Order: sequence, then C-alpha cells, then structure tokens
Amino acid sequence: MASKVEIKFEKYWDVIHVIMVVATNLDPRFKMKLIEYYFHRIYKETAGQEIERVQKYCYELVREYQSKSILVEEIPQYRGPLGLEASICEEVDPLLNFDLFVYDSSSTEYMKSEFDQYLEDGLLPRTNDFNILAWWKTNGIKYPIMSEISRDILAIPVSIVASESAFSASGRFLSPYRSRLQPKTLEALMCTQNWLWAKIQGSNDLEYSAFNEDNDMNEEVC
Repeated sequence: MASKVEIKFEKYWDVIHVIMVVATNLDPRFKMKLIEYYFHRIYKETAGQEIERVQKYCYELVREYQSKSILVEEIPQYRGPLGLEASICEEVDPLLNFDLFVYDSSSTEYMKSEFDQYLEDGLLPRTNDFNILAWWKTNGIKYPIMSEISRDILAIPVSIVASESAFSASGRFLSPYRSRLQPKTLEALMCTQNWLWAKIQGSNDLEYSAFNEDNDMNEEVC
C-alpha cells in the first residue's frame, strides 16, 4: 500500500510546474534563492540542471514580453479607409528599421540587464503584511517588462488539495470551483459533508444491528 502511494506521490512531486516557480521568482522576498534552496534539497545531484532550466525559461519569458512591448511601442499602425491595417515604417519614422535592427542585435543584453538587475537586488524582509501586487505596481518603472509578467503570472488563481483528498479513493471533497469559495463557505461545506456522511453511516449501522436482532429472534423461535 505504501509503495503505491509513493508512486502516485512521486508522479506529481517529480514534475516541476514552471509557472509556480516563476511566480516564486517574482516574489522579491525570495526570488531564485528560495528555488535554489529547495531544488538542492529535492533533486540532489540534478538540482543544477533543473535550476538552469528554470532560469532559461525565465529569460525566454522576458524575451517574449519584451518583443511584444517593442512592437507595440515602436511600430505605429495605420487603418485605411477599408479597415485594413498597415505599418507606417519609413514614412512616419525613417529610423524605425534602425530601431528594429538595434532591438534584434541587442535585445538579449537589454533583457539580461533588467532581469539580472532584479535578481542582483537584495531580498526584501519577510513580513506578514507584504503586498506583492502593490510592490510591483510601485516598481513598474524600474522593471517595466518584469512588471508586465507579474501582472499576468500572479493573477493566475491557485488552489491547494488536502493530502487525504489526493490519495483517497472516496472521491473529491469539493468541485473544481473550490478556489472561488470563501474560507467560511469552504469550511461549512466540508463540515456539512462530514456530518451527512456520519449520519448516513450511523443509520446504516442501526439498520444492520436491527436486522441481526431480527434474525436472532427468528432463529430462537424456530
């Protein structure tokens, strides 16, 4: 039994959810330090490879957001009389192609300067009243690309599952909409479910006991 539970546990534990790692990296109280700390404890000899893979993904993510930003800011759009969109290149800005050339040739350097600067800055103290969304809103001027990423990544809803639910054969405690429920509503649903099951189980036990008593009486009469 324990070996089966271990196989199921390793199935999910061994998989790195990169989005969760990126969200951790976007927390200025932890950044890559927390990832490195736990990866070395979890993956042992392969920790370096996993950390490198996460860093590579972060760089690619920053590069993607940066490319979207440069295209929106540097390439004005013209809507013709028929509703067709066309880029006004040299007619509007003769040096627009030059800007694109500079971006293509030095985008990696610019990307690393912002992302690496964020990592090199010291960690913030861990306080209970820290508001990560407010922090990124305040530091959006210093880290414009990273701020855009944080708005998308940190907005993803996340829900946890109790271990007894994940490894139980009795089914899920709640529906997939669990993450949308308020804590008090969640507590009420879980308690109500336990009470109902206890009541049903108790009634079944009483019926079973009554059935056995009837059988015993019939046997005595016979």
